[in-house]
Amino acid sequence: MPRRTKVQTPTVYPDDAWDLLGERLTPARRARLLAAVAGRTRRVRLVIQDIHQPHNVSACIRSADAFGVQDVDVVTLKEKFKPSTVAKGVHHWMTLKKYQAIPACIADLRAAGYKIVAGVPRPDAKPLYEIPATEKIAAVFGNEHAGIDPAWLAAVDYPFTIPMVGMVESLNISVCAAITLAHLTRAARAAVPAGQYELAQPEQRALLNEWICNQTPQWQLEIERRRSSN
Repeated sequence: MPRRTKVQTPTVYPDDAWDLLGERLTPARRARLLAAVAGRTRRVRLVIQDIHQPHNVSACIRSADAFGVQDVDVVTLKEKFKPSTVAKGVHHWMTLKKYQAIPACIADLRAAGYKIVAGVPRPDAKPLYEIPATEKIAAVFGNEHAGIDPAWLAAVDYPFTIPMVGMVESLNISVCAAITLAHLTRAARAAVPAGQYELAQPEQRALLNEWICNQTPQWQLEIERRRSSN
């Protein structure tokens, strides 16, 4: 029997957190966060399932951050979620959602309008570069040895392969994730109408509020102090 997915209660951050706490940052740091949030997208999403090596987990998450992918879903059927120090805290900038069952993850992806793609060696697998860039895409990557769990297969809309011309027959899972996210985000940015690739302004604002709170020790007390002084 599959394990139940734990209900995650998201933290609610104040609407004025960025205004009140952003003053603590240097101008350069503020500019960097503003640039990062302006490049974020939910057109592409990363899903990782049972990645065993902590450095591979971290490398996948770092690639998502590097290419502006905000959402990472982590499915743990057999392996625990163990990012390594390679991540250097990057998961604090991401929206991570954890699942203990694949059907629950699939249901949430469908409800949000995502097509599911996965690198699987099937006769109908398309080259990565033929995945329709106008779709909202969730890219699924599985265990280093076993790949994605069979429970995904019926839900995969676009099985794909990464074209290679060398002697090697496979790539490290984190390398595959990086190549895939780099292509999908670039293609989506070019394919969708202006203003539909990046997060809407209210979403950007909400992220800035979350980020600044996560970077501020005892942010609740600091916000109250600053409100009282204004």
